[in-house]
Amino acid sequence: MFHKRQPKYKKTNPDDPWVVKTWNTPRGRAALKLSMYGIFVFLILLLIAFKSDKSPKVYKTTYTSYKKDYSAKIAELKENNYSFKYTVTIDNKTTLFYGNKLLNLESGYKEDEVGIIKYLKENDKIYKVGLSDKEEITNLYENINVNYLNANYVLGLIKQETQDNPVYNLPTGEEIRISDDNAHITSITIKNENSLYKLEYSNIGKITKADIEK
Repeated sequence: MFHKRQPKYKKTNPDDPWVVKTWNTPRGRAALKLSMYGIFVFLILLLIAFKSDKSPKVYKTTYTSYKKDYSAKIAELKENNYSFKYTVTIDNKTTLFYGNKLLNLESGYKEDEVGIIKYLKENDKIYKVGLSDKEEITNLYENINVNYLNANYVLGLIKQETQDNPVYNLPTGEEIRISDDNAHITSITIKNENSLYKLEYSNIGKITKADIEK
């Protein structure tokens, strides 16, 4: 039969260090081994914790979208400060107007099958702008309902101003559709039997006189 080999314990002297005395007793040796094992485990855990502290931290940011009140968007557009693009189609003929508006001033371009002209509106007067001069004209909106190009006029036809993206069918036969995003009115569309007016808006509240004078 095999016998378990017993550990050898040396005789110690009173002058021997306590470690030597402890190591040469059964309980002492077991205690020292347990202590060394505990220190080893502690060092491993300390190393893991140190590496974890050095790793980059990831923070998750939650964004909440802001949506402006619909009536505020309407009021903003009525202040007449924006860039515009008007697409007018009457009897399958299309005319474009695009430019900037600031209160009672408006500068832009008219583009149709005849060509392109630059124009300037000051109050009730309209000028065709050339390279070095300008001349007053009266036919910029020939065959076009100019009221439909006026945001204040069109919005005045609408009694309700609280519903998002509304469609209004007027007793006179027009259909008016208003589109918006979280911040602004983006377009107004007026449709009747033989014509379609699509009014698109951008840079609302950002136009300056320098934009008009470009």
